[in-house]
Amino acid sequence: MGFVRDRTARMKVFSADAKDEIARAPFRPDCCPRAFLAAFAALGRRDLRSTKSGEATIRAPRVSIARAVLKAAAQVHIRAHAQDLDTRRARETHSVAVTLDVQTLAKRMHPARACCRRAWIRGAFLACGSVADPTRGYHLEFNARDDAAARAIAAGLAAVGVDAGISRRRKKPLAYVKGGQAVADLLAQMGATQTVLSLDDVRARRETKNSIRRTVNSEAANAARAGTASARQLEAATTLLHPARVHVLSAALREAARLRHAHPDLTLSELGRRARPVVTKSSMAYRLREIERLAHSRRR
Repeated sequence: MGFVRDRTARMKVFSADAKDEIARAPFRPDCCPRAFLAAFAALGRRDLRSTKSGEATIRAPRVSIARAVLKAAAQVHIRAHAQDLDTRRARETHSVAVTLDVQTLAKRMHPARACCRRAWIRGAFLACGSVADPTRGYHLEFNARDDAAARAIAAGLAAVGVDAGISRRRKKPLAYVKGGQAVADLLAQMGATQTVLSLDDVRARRETKNSIRRTVNSEAANAARAGTASARQLEAATTLLHPARVHVLSAALREAARLRHAHPDLTLSELGRRARPVVTKSSMAYRLREIERLAHSRRR
C-alpha cells in the first residue's frame, strides 16, 4: 500500500508541475484568452453554492490556475473574481473558487484560429486534465462531466493534430492521449516546455535501457545457440573420428572434425582460419553440418 501511495504522489506532483507551467505561459494574441476562458468555464468543475445569474463559479485546484484565469479575464475585460486566493497556501490541496461572467464568453466549443485552438486545449487541461508521471507510463487524460464534453475534448485535440480516445472510468467519461510522442507534442502545444524536456529525458533513458537490454538478450541467445551447436558438432566429430568410422570422411571433413574436436569453444570463423587452406565461415559451417548428418546416419 505504501508503494501505491508513493507512486500516486509522484504522479500528482508531475501533473501539478505541468499545470503550473502551463498556467504561467503567456497569451500573445488578444483572441486567445477568450478561448481559454470558454474551455475552462465549459469543462471546469462547477461550484453551485456561488452560482449567480450570468455567472458561474469554477473550482481551480491550483492557485496558479486561478491566477491564469483572472489574468486572462482581465485581458479581454470579462468580470471575474476569486475567493480564498491566498498566495501563502499555494499547495496541491488548496483550491480556489473563480467566478466568471460566462454570458460574455464565446459559446463555440472550438475556435477557428490555430492559436485559439491551443488556448482552448490549455483551458480544458487546466480545468479537468492530468498527466501521468513518465516513469510509470505516457498517459494524459481529461476527466469530462458527460459524454458530450468528452467528445468535444476529443474533437478539440483532433483540431490541434493530436489523436485522442474516449473511455470510461468508474462510469465517468474521459478523453485520453497515449504514447510518449503524442503526450510530448500536446504538452509542447500547451506551453509546458520544461515538462516536455523532463519527459524526453525519461524517454531517452528508458529507450537506452531497453536497447541495452535487447542487445544483452540477443547476445545471450546467440551464445546459447552457438554453445548448443558446438556441443552437437563435438559429439558428431567424436563419433566419426573413431578409427572404425573415420574412413567415411573426406579429407576436408576429417580436418573439420579434428578442428572441432580440438577446439570445442571456437567459433566457425575461428575454425575456418585454422584450416589449411583457410576457408570461410559458411564453408566451415557446411562441413560441420555434413559431419552431423553422417554421424546421425551412422547412429541410425
